[in-house]
Parts: sequence; C-alpha cells; structure tokens
Amino acid sequence: MPPNAGNDHPRDSSKPSRNLLLGSARMLWRFKKTAVIASGAAYCLYKFQQWKLRNELNKQIIDGTVLTWSITNGSIIETDTATSGFGPFGKVVDSLLQPSHQIRMLDALVALEMAAVDPRIKSLIVRVHNGESTDARSMSTGLGIAQTQELRQALERFQQRKEQQHGSGKGKSYFYIDSFDDQQTYYLASAFSDIIMQPTGYLPLTGISATNMYFKDLIEKLGIHMHVEARKDYKGVVAPFSQSSMPEKHRKNMMDILESLNSTFIRDTARSRKVAILSNAQVTGEDQPATAAEIMRGVLEEGPISAPYAKKLGLITAQDFIFDVESIIGIRKAMSLSNYRKQRGKEHWASIITSIMGKNEDGTSLNMHEQKDSSQPGLIATVGIVYLVGNIERHGTNSAERIAHHLLDAARDINVDAIVLRIDSGGGDVIASETIGAAVDYIQTNFSKPVVASYGNISASGAYYASTSCKRIFASPGTITGSIGVAAMRPIITRKLLDYIGTNVEELYVIDNKSNSSFTEPQGSELERYRKLVDEIYEGFTKRVAKDRGYSNEDVEEVAQGRVFTGIQALSNGLVDEMGSFTRAIESAAELGSKVMLETKLKTLRRTLQLHRNNVLQAAVTLGHFKSLDEAEKKLDNASPDAESKTTNSASSSDNNNESKLESFMDKLEIIASEPAKFKRPFKGDITRNILLKEFPQQKQLAKWVFNSIIKQEVDDDGDFGFSPTTSARMSAQDAAKNVVLAVLKDEINALLSGDSLRTLEKSAEQGRSVRAESDNTRFK
Repeated sequence: MPPNAGNDHPRDSSKPSRNLLLGSARMLWRFKKTAVIASGAAYCLYKFQQWKLRNELNKQIIDGTVLTWSITNGSIIETDTATSGFGPFGKVVDSLLQPSHQIRMLDALVALEMAAVDPRIKSLIVRVHNGESTDARSMSTGLGIAQTQELRQALERFQQRKEQQHGSGKGKSYFYIDSFDDQQTYYLASAFSDIIMQPTGYLPLTGISATNMYFKDLIEKLGIHMHVEARKDYKGVVAPFSQSSMPEKHRKNMMDILESLNSTFIRDTARSRKVAILSNAQVTGEDQPATAAEIMRGVLEEGPISAPYAKKLGLITAQDFIFDVESIIGIRKAMSLSNYRKQRGKEHWASIITSIMGKNEDGTSLNMHEQKDSSQPGLIATVGIVYLVGNIERHGTNSAERIAHHLLDAARDINVDAIVLRIDSGGGDVIASETIGAAVDYIQTNFSKPVVASYGNISASGAYYASTSCKRIFASPGTITGSIGVAAMRPIITRKLLDYIGTNVEELYVIDNKSNSSFTEPQGSELERYRKLVDEIYEGFTKRVAKDRGYSNEDVEEVAQGRVFTGIQALSNGLVDEMGSFTRAIESAAELGSKVMLETKLKTLRRTLQLHRNNVLQAAVTLGHFKSLDEAEKKLDNASPDAESKTTNSASSSDNNNESKLESFMDKLEIIASEPAKFKRPFKGDITRNILLKEFPQQKQLAKWVFNSIIKQEVDDDGDFGFSPTTSARMSAQDAAKNVVLAVLKDEINALLSGDSLRTLEKSAEQGRSVRAESDNTRFK
C-alpha cells in the first residue's frame, strides 16, 4: 500500500458535497433571473414583516410609557373640517395640507384627559421648536389666551392624577425650549412641573397689552371719508377709521379687559409656580413680597428677564439643552401624543362596546377604568361636534349656510344625543349670524336635542348672536366675548381723491335715491333710513339676548352697547354659564342629552316616518291610485282605519305594516318618556369613559359623494333646498379639493421662485440657452 493511501478517503468523501455545491451553482446560474426575483421578494417580505412587527410594537401602550409632544407655531389647530371628512382620501389630503406634528385642539385635550386616568402613562415631555417649516418666525405655540388656558387645565389635571397614581413628586411633566419668544408660551409652560431652557434664553414677561392704530387722518388726506354708524358707544370696531384717537369709553372698556387678563395671568402662573417661587424667595433672603402673585406682578414690571434670573426666582426649573432628554426617558417607552390619541381611542371604543355588551368571559372589562356609579351601567352618550371658526360670512368656504348644514346633519343623526357648537369667531355678517342662530333654535325646538356652546379664544358680536339660545355656554377666563352691538361703515370717495388721480365720475339716477352711492354722503331722509336700519338690527340683537339669557329689556343694556368682556366678566354678568374647556362642554352636553335621549330619538324617528309616509303617497299618485296628492291626503284623512290601510296597501302593503308597528311602538315609548324621572338613570358624563364623539361633516357622506362623482352617478337633491346631507358633503368635498389644488400650486410657485431655481435659470442663460429670468428679486406674499 502506498504511504499516502490512508489520505484518499477524506478527499474522496468531499466530492459529493463539492458536486452538490457545483450543481446548485449551475442551477442558480441557469435560473438566475428567477433566483434574483425570489431572493428580492423574500428580502422584501422579511423587511415588511420586520416593519409590521415594529409598527405593532410601537402601537402598544405599555406600563411605563412616556408621552412626547412636539409643538411648533401653528401645530395646534381648532379644526381641519375642510379635509378631515374627505373620506378615504383624507390621509392624502392631510399629508398635503398639514405640517408634521399637527394636532387638533380637541384631540390634544382628549389625549391629555385619557392619559391622566391611564396608570400606564408615567410622564409627559413637551418641546417647543421651529419644526420643519422654514416660514417659522418665532419659537411659540401660536395659541390664544383661552386655548392656552384650556390646555393648562388639562395639564394640571394630568399632574394631579399622576401624583395620585405614582406618589407625590413622581408625576412630573417636562417643558423644553431654547428661549421664550412670547408670554403665551410661558403661560402654557408654567403648568408643567419642570421648565428647562437654555442658559442664554430669556422670558419676555412684560404683561398683556394692546396696541391700536387709527387711520382717520390718513384716509382723509387720501380723499376718502368713512361714514360710520355704531350702536352703541362701546362698539369700537370701526373707531380706527372714524376717529383720530381712541374714544374714552372704548379706552375704559379695553383697560378693564387688560386688567382682567393680566390678573388671570398673574394668578395662574403664581399658583402653578408657587412652591418654587416662594422657596427661592426664602433662599435668596431678599425683601420679597409675601405672596407668589406679588412676586409675579413685580416680574412683569421688571421684564424681560434672563434665564439665570428666572431660575433664581423659581420661574424655570433648570438651564439645560434638549440633547439630554434621553436621560429623563430612560428605559421607558416614548410615544407621541397624537399616536397615543389614536391607540387610546381604539381602546376607548372597545371599552364602550364592552360596556354595552357586558364583561369579558373572565369577568373583567376591557375598560381599565370601571364605572364607579353602578346606577349607570352601559349608558353611552354620543355628542356631535360642529365648528364655527373664523369670520361669519354669507358666502365662501365658511358660510353660514354650511355651518347650518353641519348642525342639521348632526340633528338628523339618530345616534347623536346632543350637539356642541365650538366657536372661535369675532363675528361677521348679521344675516349670516342670524342663519346660524335660527338653525340652533330649529334643532332644539324640532329635534329636542340640546346644543351647547364652547367658546375658544373669542366669540363676540355675531358669534355671540348665533349662540345665545344654546342650552349652556362655556368659556375660558381669557375668552373675549360680548360686543353686543352693531357697526356699519361705508367709504365715501370725495372730489379730493378724484382730482388727485385725474378721474371724473358721473352718476345717473332715474329714481331719486342715492343710498347706494359711494360718492355721495347720505343726508336727510336717506341718512334717517340708514340709521333706522342699524337701530332695528341693534334692537333685534338686544331682544334676542334678553329673551335667551333671561335679561329684562332694561337690564340688557348694561351688557350691551358694544361692550366687550373677558370670560370671567361674562360669567359674572350672565352672558355665559360656566368656566370650562372644550371637553367640559362635551361632558355637559352629554349629560343634557341623556335626560332627553328617548325624546330626541322618538322625534327623529317620527320625522323619518313622516317622510316615509309622504314617499308612499307620492308613489300612490305616480301609480295612478290618486289623481293628486291633495286628493290622496284628503281621502286618507276621511277614510276609516281599514280603508286607510287598504288604500295605502295599494302602494306598499309591507311599508304600511311596518309603519303601523312603528307607530304603536313609538306610542308606547312616548308614554314611558312622559313618566316621572324615576325611569331615568342618573348619568355623569366622562369623556374618558362613556362619551362618543362624532364630528360633522362626516367622512362617509363626503366619501359617498366622491364615489358617486367618479362613477357619474346622479345624486337626487330634489326638495332639499340646499340643506340635505348630500349637499353638505358635496360642498365640503369641493372645498377640500380646492385646498389640495391650491396647496400643490403654492409649492410649485415657491419652488419656481426659490433662490436655487433662479440661479439655475441664470446659469442656463449664461450657457446660451433661450431662458430668461425676468427678475431676481421676485417675492410673493
């Protein structure tokens, strides 16, 4: 045997493995395309499964979660009604129109309310920054005083509940900012347990003030005269155009408002930072006033103040940077407030279903916050939300007709038990305001559904007119309201302006009436008619306030004459019913709705039944059973029950049977509804437990209209007079589509006019291409 014969066995045993590898390689090379596609598909599937797992893990709210909230200027909005209801296209529309981190005010408030009672949430971290927007000009929240107060209330409740759940000093909330650019942002920050800002930052605390400009002398130099009629002395909205300086009564009214706002600001910030302020005052050993409020007033007189001095006074907690926020989060899971709102909303819906259907098989409820009041198990109230934001107009995307559409849609919805009208408007057209007010009256009279008003930053003049008949009115201490008065202004172009611009105007009249002329000052009978019209509108306004708010005709003048009030002042004189945030108004509406829940559903059913009966009669006439609707109605009224049944059955026997059964059922329910309150269970509204929200316009209506438009299906709007749900959906969808187009065009124009684009054009021109840059300094406002 050769010496190396013993080594042949291992070499020979490796041949099958090598052959297998070579065969596999040849197979892969032969089917290389298929192999690449299969490998790519497997890799994509693997990555998708990883993403899906991470996404599911991110959605889970675990015990030990820390909420994070990134706030930029304009990231907190009242409503996005034009796009939120755009059905299946809503996410696309929102991504085009809304910046990142944007959240609605109601969503933020509800999220904070739910987080407060959720023991899994340990703390809250908020950062105010510029965000991704290149248009940001200040490091602020962009909120008004009343909105800030609503968030402060929710944050204070959050901290109180966290201390109850986790012990004193453990339920902390953190506010990060590099420097404060306005007092409103610090007002919000003061509600947090810890305020952290950079060492070189400062606090512009100087007190709330107002600045008015008056243009009378300017416009008269231009040759324009403003004819103004104001009812009455305190109605100062037109004063800048008719006066050279602030009228004395307007000045007094403004000073009262500013004093009220500053007092509230001082009281709230001093209460929130009381412990830190007083402890720092004792450490310094200086002669300081006895109370935190007095120290805060002194700060406003000294401001602005630097970050080191603010820390010395106890107004902030630390001087640091946002980079070390991970040390606060630690091992805890970070979850954005908007994401928490979505996931907690799903849990809330599941708990509602459990509350209605019963408990789980193991006897536990899906809702981790059991109802403590055993007298109200399973009772759920649905509250419809309608927004009135911005100037009140007769035309346009925010017209009164559209607001009335949404109110009526909510009233017709049998699932809605009450309606909250959220208002953030300074008023507007008197006719438009009357339209909205009439819609509120109509709903409460014909549907018995209570309408509750929630005031945001402002609800004055026409906005107050529209909401006077609401069952309850909620406002914040800093809400601006009232302004019960009327103002009319008409510019008169004088000969001075015409001569200056070298223009002559000739007016021709067949009828001796120049009331609509912009070149002739009203005089004599024309002026009397003009003033009488304004007086009649003012008288109607005051009578409505007196009737709806319980004033006598004499007493209403004390709160009228155009006076403006803060929320606290309005509460003391009876213009509003309660100080409370948006969520408190919703809870109140749910409680009011629960008291008349059966009655409202019966009225809605009866209206549906009446429409059903009318449709049957119209079908009977169409089929030739009657010559006209008048004849059909007359015969039905005079017929015996058997004859009526037979007549109606000629059109639809099954419909009539259903109608009779429904009538009998509703008669029995009306007997129950008319019984004393012993049949009614007490209901305590809690937005975290037993309230569902439904906003109008609804997504389903908009999606249905879009789908019908795509497939060219006709929509029957006969007889709706512009107030059908379909019409409301179409109008909102058209607004959304218009906003999408405008947003896209805006981006294209900005890109075209950007510096890089202009430089590209210049470079192309230099290279001899036929491209011209008309202007290097073109800018669009």
